[in-house]
Amino acid sequence: MPDEDCAICGSGQKVQQGHLMAPSKGGKATTPMCQKCVKSKGTKALMEWLRDLKDATKDTQKYRWNRIVDFQKGKRNDIAKKVQKIRDE
Repeated sequence: MPDEDCAICGSGQKVQQGHLMAPSKGGKATTPMCQKCVKSKGTKALMEWLRDLKDATKDTQKYRWNRIVDFQKGKRNDIAKKVQKIRDE
């Protein structure tokens, strides 16, 4: 198991390398992501996925959105900036 946490939600469970932009859409770089974030995101672009989570009606998706917002709070990386932008829309 990698000793990194998910760069999206902070989970340390089942962390693997995932793409913020799907390879089918030109994404090449990988980042540590938990299996739940990878599966939930699928082939969606990061911003599209975050908007879907924010607007979700399912409790599991609401939970994931809140976890991401809490984990990214106070950070200044690219992911945190995108989360803040979606949160403030």
